[in-house]
Amino acid sequence: MKQPSWFVSGLTSIVVAALLLTACAPRGTPVPSGGFTTLTVGTTYIWDTANPAIGWYGYVIRYLIYDTLVEEAGIGRFVPGLAESWTVSDDGLVWTFKIREGVTFHDGSPCTAEDIAWSLNWTIENEIETFSFYLASFQEIVALDETTLQVTLSEPVGNMEYLLMYVWILPRSVWGEMTPDEILEFEDIAAGIGTGPYRLTEWVEGEYLVLEANENYWRGMPEIDRVVWREFATEDAAVQALLAGEIDVIAADTIPATALQTLETAENIELAIMESTSIDELIINSHENGTQPASLNDPAVRLAIAHAIDKQQIVNVAYLGYAEPATTIIPTSMGDWHNSDIQDIPFDIAAGNRVLEEAGYIDSNGDGIREDHNGNPLRYRLYATEGASNARILEIISNGLAQIGISAPPTLMDQDSLIGLYPDYDFDMIYWGWGLDPDPDFAMLIFTCDQREEGGWNDSGYCDEEFEEMYARQAVTVDHQARREIIWRMQEKLFNDRPYIVLTYAKTTQAYRSDRFTGFGLEAGDILWKSAFLTARPVMP
Repeated sequence: MKQPSWFVSGLTSIVVAALLLTACAPRGTPVPSGGFTTLTVGTTYIWDTANPAIGWYGYVIRYLIYDTLVEEAGIGRFVPGLAESWTVSDDGLVWTFKIREGVTFHDGSPCTAEDIAWSLNWTIENEIETFSFYLASFQEIVALDETTLQVTLSEPVGNMEYLLMYVWILPRSVWGEMTPDEILEFEDIAAGIGTGPYRLTEWVEGEYLVLEANENYWRGMPEIDRVVWREFATEDAAVQALLAGEIDVIAADTIPATALQTLETAENIELAIMESTSIDELIINSHENGTQPASLNDPAVRLAIAHAIDKQQIVNVAYLGYAEPATTIIPTSMGDWHNSDIQDIPFDIAAGNRVLEEAGYIDSNGDGIREDHNGNPLRYRLYATEGASNARILEIISNGLAQIGISAPPTLMDQDSLIGLYPDYDFDMIYWGWGLDPDPDFAMLIFTCDQREEGGWNDSGYCDEEFEEMYARQAVTVDHQARREIIWRMQEKLFNDRPYIVLTYAKTTQAYRSDRFTGFGLEAGDILWKSAFLTARPVMP
């Protein structure tokens, strides 16, 4: 799920943060063997809450704190976590997991198969909004003994490993006695107790967060003793802090494209360019009760809009080449889930004009804006969140649309105001983005009808009976090839219906001090992801 850019207002908070970090979080310069090593991460937003039951942001941090039964070690590559191994019955309904012995939570309480069964059942019973939906098919969860967990499903699933990598195992010692309301309101630092490689020890909202290495971690104590996340007011401020040696790593989604060339040539700075599951798209309001003009529902208008968007220019101007023009909702980084047969609609202003002309949209008064059959001008609202890159992208889209007789002046607004438009589908077009899950299920889920309800993921308002049937079928299709064929057909339908015009597949760009740290993994698409970060180590003098 895409994490937006957030900003801290006011210089005071930055100064206070710097003073606090000086006292409690030393800079990440490695020290001689036997010393204490701190790595400092710069970001514009740390997370929303320490409570994993209600927290939607800071996933890389949460994965360093908590463990899951199965982990992702690369895009779509799943490896054992708290479960050493697993088997499944012939009918696909009963999964049996071998649980690691001797694992403990940060507070010293044990993490056995019984504790894991309790955590999963607790998640379902309390309808934990951030990850209980991954367990929708779980009918019964029991511990057969201290190291054997058995899960019985209501129907087979073709993506069990993916489902489990998103469900953190939490301790009964912290959450066991809470009422549902108390769970939602819990903000104590103890919310960060897990079995992961790092312990949450301090968090000051809008300023910094501190993790300390877990010396009892079942994989062995991490080589980096302390990790500090430091929040900056702007991306540029974080970049300058890295160049000045005040921080050691810049988090994903924190480097502006304009800084990439500087970082690439800077001394003692390593720029990491990685594949990601991120997409950027133009959302076109598709809800039958939305406030968009009727003309925007016309397939011809949507096709013409697709012809008018210069995706390569967006890649060049907004991403400085660190992205690729997109076709379908599933990015190329997701391997054979991506429908490579789909050919994109070419950027072709003449073709866009021809499509509208043939559909009867003409400019009758010569003002440069076409009208529909009732004389209503093709004038649409085009929104995005505030930011220099978004402003450039909206300008490219708006200019292209103007060339085919569509007026869509760019409008930037703050994050909360933009999100506030979704419940009533009170918009025409929005530039937005997602950091998708490594399995295609979530990318398809966001177009299902029930996700249009308040709190759901469906931001376009799209709802189609044929698509619903395909979504339900892929969810219970175990054979990879058969499921892939369904996913490909779903992508083709979305491409033709155009609730989204997918614009780019962006690369993940991060930078770190190569004179201080080395060994970060790149396969996961984020050097702070657990599997990538645990291979990192300080550069010793």
